[in-house]
Amino acid sequence: GPCEAGKSTIANVLAEASESASEAYRPTVGCRILECESEIRSSSQRITVELWDTAGDTKFQKCWPAIKQDCVGVILVYNPEKEKHEQEIEQWYQWFPRSMNLQPSQILVVQSLRRSDMPRRMMLPAKLAAANLAQPVAVPADDLVSVRKHFSSFMEGVRQAFLDKQRQEEEDVMKGG
Repeated sequence: GPCEAGKSTIANVLAEASESASEAYRPTVGCRILECESEIRSSSQRITVELWDTAGDTKFQKCWPAIKQDCVGVILVYNPEKEKHEQEIEQWYQWFPRSMNLQPSQILVVQSLRRSDMPRRMMLPAKLAAANLAQPVAVPADDLVSVRKHFSSFMEGVRQAFLDKQRQEEEDVMKGG
């Protein structure tokens, strides 16, 4: 997502490295990788997840091919309180999940909210809504840990999409395709 959207804060909360936002803004340079575990309730499993927290600045786009390699899910983070973020998140959708042919179940949209006087959930930007993505998860600054339960559900969908793709590839090999 765009610069100053709260991507690193969300990544830190998901990786249980933090439960609150940092006071000072420190832009991510390129990409940083965090590891965490997620519980898959449907199979009572815990899986290890790599979170690739990417810079919002397009000057680091030379990193993008490596970030996309073997990626099985994308979390788009933006702050709808910032005027240009809605348009920018649509562009990030094009650059990442759309160009990678990810299914809607492999994409989680997070609205990182700073002000408590804003509505708790805003509509998806038009191009994201047209892609049949699930409604965004609104994560207020005073309840950042709420994103974890949504992440767990999201990971179930990502895991299932990964298993379906793997099964299809195996069937294609068996058919000689």
